[in-house]
Amino acid sequence: MMNLNRYADVAGYLDGPLYKNYMWVLDSVLPHVGGKILWRHAVHGQAVGEQKIDELLGAWYPSHQAFLDLSTAPGSERNFRLRGECVEYAVIHRCTGDQYPFCP
Repeated sequence: MMNLNRYADVAGYLDGPLYKNYMWVLDSVLPHVGGKILWRHAVHGQAVGEQKIDELLGAWYPSHQAFLDLSTAPGSERNFRLRGECVEYAVIHRCTGDQYPFCP
């Protein structure tokens, strides 16, 4: 999955305690469904188009069902509560990872 996230000011992206807590909880929930964060990158503007995004986040899941199972995984309530507090806007793109050697 490719997440394009814009964070609320209260999140304190990139080093605020709310953002850091959200990322810590997300990192602890993902293994319950076999997922993991591959990378996170700050966005410093766009060469083409207009979309205010703070961060690109690449996540890997073993299947689409694993992504759907995230909502019932242990710790998911806290994860989604923090997501609601931190994320002002998001677009999530479903991508395959099978053509890349760094993805399982």
